[in-house]
Amino acid sequence: MQCNKLNGKFLKVKAKVSGFLIAKVEKRATPEKTIVVTVKHKKNTILTSGLQDLLNAFLTYMSGVTYLGTNASSSGIVITTSSGQTITLPFLTPPAISATSNSAILSFTVIDDSANSYTTANEELITTSAGYNIPIATANLSVTKQSDEILTLTWIITITVSTSSDIAFIPTPLPQGGGWTCSDCGGGCTSCIQNNANSQYPTGCGGCSVLYLTQQYPQSSFVTSTLFTDMFYNTYGTGTSNSFTEYIGTTLYIYTLYCMEYFIAGYYNGKPAIASEYTSSCTNCGCELNSTYANPIYLQVYSPALTAPYIGVQIEFTT
Repeated sequence: MQCNKLNGKFLKVKAKVSGFLIAKVEKRATPEKTIVVTVKHKKNTILTSGLQDLLNAFLTYMSGVTYLGTNASSSGIVITTSSGQTITLPFLTPPAISATSNSAILSFTVIDDSANSYTTANEELITTSAGYNIPIATANLSVTKQSDEILTLTWIITITVSTSSDIAFIPTPLPQGGGWTCSDCGGGCTSCIQNNANSQYPTGCGGCSVLYLTQQYPQSSFVTSTLFTDMFYNTYGTGTSNSFTEYIGTTLYIYTLYCMEYFIAGYYNGKPAIASEYTSSCTNCGCELNSTYANPIYLQVYSPALTAPYIGVQIEFTT
C-alpha cells in the first residue's frame, strides 16, 4: 500500500479470532440404544500464518492478486493419533454460520464412523478460501475412539468484532445485499470529484435507486458479519484486478480514492462489487467496478464531505 493511502480516513474495526474444538464419541447405533460415551472440548490455537493466508486469499478473490500462502491437499480436520498416524476427515457440509450482536461464528463438523481405533493427540483445522485449503487453527485434544464407536468433531471459530463510534457492526447470518440499482450504466466514470478516481471505476451510472441494507441504513457506515464468515470459508475464485484492497501483517484495508458520498464493497455474481454513489450532490449517479449492487455486501462508508483523498475501513485481526 502506498504511504499516502494510510493518511486517509479509515474507520477502525478490531476482530478478535478465537475458537475451540468439541469431540463427541458415541457407541455405534444398535437396536437397543445409542450411548454417548464422552464429550470433550478444548480451546484451540489460531495460527497467525493462517490469518495472513486468509487475508492473501481475500485479496485473491476481491482484487485478483496471486495467492502466495499455504495450500493443503484438502480441507477438513486433520487428526494426528498418538501412534503418529494422520487421518483427514472432510467436512460433511459447508460450515454452519451464525451471528450475534458483536460476532460472526462458523461451525465446522466432521465424522469418523469407520471401524478404526485410535487415540487423538492433536488436530488441525483446514478451511477453504478462493480455491485454496488454508490451515488456520490447531488443538491438542486427546480422545479415544474404539472400533464400535463414532467420533464427531465440531470446530467452532468465533470472530468477535468491536468498532469505533463512526461505524456499526451488522449481524448478517444470511447474506444480505446493499448498494444501488441503476438504469443507465456504461462508459467511463465522469462524475467523481477527483478526476484521477475515474481510472479505478471503469463504469459510470445514472438513474440509481438505493437497495436493501443501504436503504435500511442511510447516511451510515457499517461492516457486516458476512465479511468475516466469507473470509474464513468461501468457494470463490480469482477476482477482477483492482487496487481497492491491501493488507499489512494481519490488518486489512478496504478503501477507495474519495469520490462520492458512499463507498460500498462486497461480492456479486462471481466478482467483487465495489462502487461509489451520490445521493444529493448530483442526481442519483454512481461509479462501479463490476456492479453498483453487492450481495453479500461487506461494508459501507458514508462520508458526505471529506478532505482526505482516501476513505475506507481498516480491520485489525488479533488472537
